[in-house]
Amino acid sequence: MTAAPDRAALTARLAGLSPRQRAALMARLSRERQGPPPLTPRTGPRDTAPLGMDQERLWILDQLYPGTITYTLGFGLRFVGAFDRDAFTEAVATVVRRHELLRSTVEVEGAEPRLRVHPDRGADLTFTDLSGGPAEEKEQRRRAFVRRHVRRPFDLTRDPVLRIGVADLGGGDHQIVQTMPHSFTDQWSYVRLNRELLEAYRARLEHRSPELPDLPVQFGDYAHWQRSYFHTEHGERHRAFWRDYLAGAPDAPLLPYDHPVETEDRRGRQHNFVLDKRTAAAFISRAKAARSTVANAMAAAYAALLYEESGERDILVGVPSVTRGQAAVQDLVGFLLTNVPLRIRVPENPTPNDFLAAAQAAGAAVSAHHETPFGEIVRAAAPERTAHGYPLLRTMLVHLDLAETVAYDVPGATVYANAVPEGISSMDVTVAWWHLGDLVYGRFEYRTALFEPETIDRLARRLLQLVELFAASPDTPLVSPAARGRDAVAAAWREALAQDGDAPDEAFAASGGTPLLAARLARLLRRAGFDIRPGDITPGATLPELTALLLARGNPLRADGPQSSTVPGLVGVEEQYLERLFADAKGTPVHDGTPPTRPEETHDL
Repeated sequence: MTAAPDRAALTARLAGLSPRQRAALMARLSRERQGPPPLTPRTGPRDTAPLGMDQERLWILDQLYPGTITYTLGFGLRFVGAFDRDAFTEAVATVVRRHELLRSTVEVEGAEPRLRVHPDRGADLTFTDLSGGPAEEKEQRRRAFVRRHVRRPFDLTRDPVLRIGVADLGGGDHQIVQTMPHSFTDQWSYVRLNRELLEAYRARLEHRSPELPDLPVQFGDYAHWQRSYFHTEHGERHRAFWRDYLAGAPDAPLLPYDHPVETEDRRGRQHNFVLDKRTAAAFISRAKAARSTVANAMAAAYAALLYEESGERDILVGVPSVTRGQAAVQDLVGFLLTNVPLRIRVPENPTPNDFLAAAQAAGAAVSAHHETPFGEIVRAAAPERTAHGYPLLRTMLVHLDLAETVAYDVPGATVYANAVPEGISSMDVTVAWWHLGDLVYGRFEYRTALFEPETIDRLARRLLQLVELFAASPDTPLVSPAARGRDAVAAAWREALAQDGDAPDEAFAASGGTPLLAARLARLLRRAGFDIRPGDITPGATLPELTALLLARGNPLRADGPQSSTVPGLVGVEEQYLERLFADAKGTPVHDGTPPTRPEETHDL
């Protein structure tokens, strides 16, 4: 009934605009319809450029923690067969010549950091002979070599940003370790870099010119374009979306921390898992039947795990989003990535189908804003800052469909990607999934100052169980032990204080509590299985405080039993076992000299 008056008011308002105002409005609407302007090479000097907006964010973090490797990213390649050092050296030089960013350092002009492009700078390329020594110690020598390389920090004002170490392990086996500051690369860029590197290597051996994609722009052009775009009304439109989208998002802990979060210790560890092939196929088929992407389905399964652990039905999970919407940057090497908060909201007693629908809705909601620099999202949401954690996000989910990007053929050898753990975790927990044909595997990367290995092992096992549940029983309601525990404590509180309805968040004494009633409440809680001690129920204790205290000591209502020990796959596998899976896929022998550790297998892989 109000549509006609509203339309009339709008028409009258437009009629009152001057010709100049009307022209400005039409120009603005036209720009918004057209989207961002095309990305073209910047004018002016080519030896300097601004940092990308997300790149600058990581550069600032690097300045806050100098001499650390928290924001260093590593990538490994294993050469099995013949290796030509001269051809590899020339291939590295070819790639570095093509990408200005690989020849850049960061300098500060006034208060502004800028990229400085050096015309003749190369990579930091070294070769090491580790072929001597006992064969049974080969793996230890390889791992020590990897550790030395990934744990060397970068000085962005002077160091080459591409560091490559090559170790000859003997018997036609070479380990290559590539490290870069994360502000200069991402996983997708490593894929592009290695495609170019190995094509240039092949071309040298085959006495031909390498077939490499054209680069219509360089990273500095992208950084200039990105800043110009987000400093217009387009940027304000994106910020307004994120301001509304994240309004009222809860700041409740979603993870079962074993230790206080007030620490800057970023040391990390990885806990690998492999999903059995039958469950993986059923899960992917289920996602396709629901017209969902595999990435969305994995986000739904992880959200279900966080729901079980926290009892929260409004869940914020970070996902990386590539910022390669402009065709000109498709083949660039650089930090072309942002972190996108997905807000997954589910009803009471949610089923896997509910989580899947909620994850799809969350992905659709942010789809038009997924290239917004994370710093702009934080600026819009204005969360409370802390020195101990990442703003807005404490956990991330990564999904990569590797297709043919983990194994390459070169003359005389096969090359495949392998892990080079950096020993750090910038997030409290990051769950990464990789999808390679019918092989689905992944890892929990976690801060060791916050979690015990047993907790992460339990989470990994439960995540695989949830994936199986999503595939086999998508209409089964999920139970949150955390929510059940909170309800049990609240029920005991209400019974002890003879309260009707929801318990208020007032202190125990303010709610009518006495020492006698405190003793009664303690008895009720012990009867429910909670570990409650004398003095826990103080006059000033509130229900949320008491609940948090008791659940931190252990939740007697956590689901347990046979389903907790049986998983559809393997959990806790070593990197060697994953390497063997890659190599087997290519029919390539792995000359490690020792069999990989393999946990008890409960399903066929």
